[in-house]
Amino acid sequence: MWKYRNADSVPEAEFFQARKGEGKRDSPVETWFAVKAAPGAQRCPSMRDGQDRTGDSVVERNLRNEGFEVFMPSYRIEVRHHRQGHWIERRFPTFNGYLFVNIGPHDYRAVEAVDGVSKILRFTKQYEERPMPFEFPQETIDRLRYIAWEQEQNFLVARARRQREEEIEQEQRRRGKPVNASSRRIRRAQFTDLGGGLASSLSSASSRAFITETLQTLGNLANKLD
Repeated sequence: MWKYRNADSVPEAEFFQARKGEGKRDSPVETWFAVKAAPGAQRCPSMRDGQDRTGDSVVERNLRNEGFEVFMPSYRIEVRHHRQGHWIERRFPTFNGYLFVNIGPHDYRAVEAVDGVSKILRFTKQYEERPMPFEFPQETIDRLRYIAWEQEQNFLVARARRQREEEIEQEQRRRGKPVNASSRRIRRAQFTDLGGGLASSLSSASSRAFITETLQTLGNLANKLD
């Protein structure tokens, strides 16, 4: 039986141990690089509550179709349709304008040729040295995966709570009992300007600091391309 009540309680060490061996590749070496996405390429389709779709963005789908492994940290929220009243799920990138690809040294040009990709982020160590793509450590990607997983679990818990509250409310109406809508307490993620809109309800300050630090690194690299 699952011993934790929510994602906030799961230690990172246990999360990584549980995922050990997942997604093994033929090559043991993973080299992750940051990609600057073209405007609008990270937009994900909205999904009505109950729909079973992946919700991938254009750039994710195009990169996967070309055989590249891609990771776009993201989070989901629920919004109610302003006219019809049903719930809609929306997915947003944690880093607006950026995502990561796992590629080899000969794939740079192929990645940049994919529709939806603007550039691979590069850096220069010395003056007049040829800029080289900036490789992100595997530890950085693992930490970002954990944060994305943590946010997804919190979203699923909040959605299940909201659905159960609505079922109870409908049952009360069916029985003719009064329903005080203002008394309903749906715990939903509160979003701020941090890291492209990442939830301020993120469990630890270290996770929030890590997102901010990574976003600053991406921004600094992107500024050198301009």
